[in-house]
Amino acid sequence: MTLPSPSSYKADQLEIHFSEEQLQTRIREMAAEINQTYQNSEKLIIIAVLKGSFMFLADLVRHITIPCQVEFVRLASYGDGQVSSGTVKSVDLSLPPLTGEDVLVVEDIIDTGLTLHFFLEYLTSLHHTRSLKLAVLLDKKEARQKEVPVDFAGFPVGNQFLVGYGLDFAGYYRNLPFIGVVKQ
Repeated sequence: MTLPSPSSYKADQLEIHFSEEQLQTRIREMAAEINQTYQNSEKLIIIAVLKGSFMFLADLVRHITIPCQVEFVRLASYGDGQVSSGTVKSVDLSLPPLTGEDVLVVEDIIDTGLTLHFFLEYLTSLHHTRSLKLAVLLDKKEARQKEVPVDFAGFPVGNQFLVGYGLDFAGYYRNLPFIGVVKQ
C-alpha cells in the first residue's frame, strides 16, 4: 500500500476508522478507569512514548484527576516504513528517579510489542517503581511478537496501517483529528 504524499493528500483518500468523537469518548472512559485505579495514590508519573502518543497523552491527562508529572521518552522501531523494523532504537530515555513511584506508560499503539517490551524491561531493570502500568490507545493483538501486559486499552484494531491522531507515515498525518485507513 502506498500512502498519498502530503502534498497530494485529499480527505477522500482516507476512510475514518475512529472518529474524533469516538476517540474522545473512549479517552474519557480510560481516564476514569485510571482515576479509579490510582485513587489512593498521592501522585502519578506518566511517561509518554514519543512521537506518536502526544495527541492521546494531551487529551488523556486533561481528564486525570490525580496529581501527575509528565515525562517523555523517544523510542523508534518503524523509521519511514509501514512495518516495524524489529529493532528498537532508544533515541532519548532521560527520566527522573522513579523508585517508589506509581508509573503509567502511555503509548499510541501496541502491535509487535517489541518497543514496549524493551521499554518496560528497561524501566524494571533500572527503577524500583511502586507500580508500573501501561495505557495504549490502540491494541493490535494479531501483530504481537512479544507479550506485554496492557492495563488500559482504548480500542482493539486489526492488522491494518493506521494514520492520524498522532500516528504517522514518514512523519506526516499526525495532525488529523481522527484515525484513518488509506483507501485501497
